[in-house]
Amino acid sequence: MARKLLLLLACFSLLLATSGLAQAKTLKFQCVYPETAYVGQGTKFFADQVKKLTNGKLKIKVFWPGQLVKSREALEALKTGMIDGYSGSFLYFTGVFPEVNVQWLPFNWSGPEEAMDILRNQGYLNIFSEAMSKHGVTFLGSISVATMGLMTKFPVNGLADLQGKKIRAFGLEALIVQALGAAAAAIPGAEQYMALQRGTVDGTDYPWYTLKKYKLYEVLDYVSDPAFHTPGIVELVINSKVMASLPADQQEAVKKAAIMAMDRSFELSPTWDKEAIEFAKTKKVKIIKLSDAELLKWRQKLMPLYEQTAAKSPYCRKLVDILKANLKAKGVKF
Repeated sequence: MARKLLLLLACFSLLLATSGLAQAKTLKFQCVYPETAYVGQGTKFFADQVKKLTNGKLKIKVFWPGQLVKSREALEALKTGMIDGYSGSFLYFTGVFPEVNVQWLPFNWSGPEEAMDILRNQGYLNIFSEAMSKHGVTFLGSISVATMGLMTKFPVNGLADLQGKKIRAFGLEALIVQALGAAAAAIPGAEQYMALQRGTVDGTDYPWYTLKKYKLYEVLDYVSDPAFHTPGIVELVINSKVMASLPADQQEAVKKAAIMAMDRSFELSPTWDKEAIEFAKTKKVKIIKLSDAELLKWRQKLMPLYEQTAAKSPYCRKLVDILKANLKAKGVKF
């Protein structure tokens, strides 16, 4: 009798375990950056937190550049359900989502704390999220890529140095370099090393930390300061239907994990910048600080982009107005 009871208990335990496994679900997230990149690490952090918060009932499997879809195909893959989530910049998709350009307007905020204040406290993310929902995508959070700006194979002391040069840049980045007199080349980040090495492009608008992480110090010699974006930010999103299909507690876990990943990235941004600057010095990559007079010329060339971007959609107008109000409060003329 005792043996039968033990056997029944064992079968019951196995049934419970099997039932638990059956309830477990895995979502596929495509990250457009390598695992070694800070956004890649942030995406893994997000995935780990989802697993912890749901006790393993929901898992995020992160795929790296090109493993599921190409970077430029990710939005369509996300909308059709080929992938469940996406981690990376929406600059690849400005043709259908112009609102992402607003956060890449040059010199829009001066540091991580100010950026977070604008994003959270001034209504920016609420409007951005509403705009994204029109495409069947649920916005989860912004991930900081730390300071991001012009890095080149040639010295840039002024506008004259950029004339006729070709810079790797997407979306609003492309408009920035064009406004300064250079040509833009739409080359995905994962492919830029070879483009720089071969001389296909003369520079890039990219995070400073990639000098080390992507070994760009091998193909770049100069960094322009101040950077266009301090910091640059990218998106963490999920297919809206997939999100809605999750139990309420798992939806909350996904949201919470995303905010944790967002906070972590902004808190670490200053450290990443410091490490990037110190590394650049060891590799003899020279940081050229623009003079105040030259910086004013750059601002005058670039500020028209604010109104051009605002005209793209009603959401763009609302987002640009938030940035302009913040700049005005700081006494910046535009």
